[in-house]
Amino acid sequence: MAGAAAFGFGGWRLFAAPPGWKHGGKPNLILGVLADTHLRTSPVKGDVLDKAWPGRYFEAALRCFKERNVDAVIHCGDFAHLGQVFELQAHADIWRKVFPENRASDGHEVAKLFVTGNHEFCSHIGGGNGTFVRRLYPDTDKWNEAVLRVDTAQKWQRIWGEEYKEVWHREVKGFHFFGWQYGADLGKMASLLDESIETYGLDKSSKPFFFIGHVPEWHPKELIGVLKRHGCRNSVAFYGHNHYSAANMNTFANCTDMFTSINVPCCAPWYGAVLLHDENIAAARIEDRENAQKPHSRQGLVVSLYDDMMVVERHEFGEGGKLGRDIVMPLGKHKPHPFSKDELKKVIGEPMFPAKAKLVVKVGMASVATEDTKNADVNKKSQTKKVSAVKVSIPLADGNPDSRVYAYEVEVTGDEGTPKLRKAVYAVGCNMGIGHEPNGGVTTLEIPKSELPPGKTLTFAVRPLTSLGTFGKPIATTFKT
Repeated sequence: MAGAAAFGFGGWRLFAAPPGWKHGGKPNLILGVLADTHLRTSPVKGDVLDKAWPGRYFEAALRCFKERNVDAVIHCGDFAHLGQVFELQAHADIWRKVFPENRASDGHEVAKLFVTGNHEFCSHIGGGNGTFVRRLYPDTDKWNEAVLRVDTAQKWQRIWGEEYKEVWHREVKGFHFFGWQYGADLGKMASLLDESIETYGLDKSSKPFFFIGHVPEWHPKELIGVLKRHGCRNSVAFYGHNHYSAANMNTFANCTDMFTSINVPCCAPWYGAVLLHDENIAAARIEDRENAQKPHSRQGLVVSLYDDMMVVERHEFGEGGKLGRDIVMPLGKHKPHPFSKDELKKVIGEPMFPAKAKLVVKVGMASVATEDTKNADVNKKSQTKKVSAVKVSIPLADGNPDSRVYAYEVEVTGDEGTPKLRKAVYAVGCNMGIGHEPNGGVTTLEIPKSELPPGKTLTFAVRPLTSLGTFGKPIATTFKT
């Protein structure tokens, strides 16, 4: 691994750690971090959870956090998919099942650091979710009782047993947290932050402090203005909303030494953290996102704070496992920032194929998209047709335990002087925990014969990529047309 030393941490390696660093003993604080659990009631009855939208992933996350003996759980909002009281109550029931009386197994209190998201208030929307909820509760009084939008503070107090505030400050084991509900005025948050820095001497402490919101505020001028005035560094913000996958390092963090924003992955039951996106990390557009997102992934974070750094673990709560090595942010002033893409590229490692890995190329049939243009007066319908193709089977590039493959870049070379064909495909299972990739992690790319370069003998070469575009050594094979 280039650029930094790697050290063991609970059986997993760290990256982005400065040379020579090893954590000393137990962390000072452990956080479980979630976002976008989106529990939903049945489309038939409003008083039972939909079988397709179960609470088991929220429970699995909480049980993981309990096993890690967390001091607090952060939830960045979008508990209730349809903005109903029952959906939020379902979370509270699961919470009390795992953490009775807000207590861990050893009896210490586990703090609830929760904020609302836009879905807590979506029951009023004219179409979509709002229409569905109106049909469940046609009587206005019953609708008012059933939705979180009406009397939010009173219902939050009843469900969670704590006061609902637009902006709030909490202290857990000497670490300070600032949260704001969905739609809150950040000016009020800035005033609370200003007051708290002076009251608690946060500008004189080397400890980071934390912000919790729902919709990302990558560089909120109101808060950054306060931080600059007091000379504070190492503040960390957690947000949800985007449903990004923590497998994608491009979407994970937006950072400066003053204000680092971490996009918390999605733990929704019906599809989870699916947004991989094309980041132009390959020579061609990355294909087959749909298969890369199967099975659906439900994700969250465990964050440990030591004297001199923060360690972030990326967990998958459906099938289990971690999405890759733990990410380390040394505390203090660092230029460039250790979470910057250029710095992460230095230490993320190179995915490698195992020593005896081989490509398999076979003739087959593939489905390709076409359009029905017979009647120009109607909307065009997306259709598929079967065409002759070659199928490239790519073995899992798991030969380097310090890195994880995200996509593969495929290059096909024909007769000398003809243009090369370049394709890219997401790695199957890149969105799941390591060791839980379907089909043994074998990724198949179908290439219609009409796209292949001319030649009696074609050479197929494949190199594995990380989500930041760093790549390992290719493997190749030939194919007679």
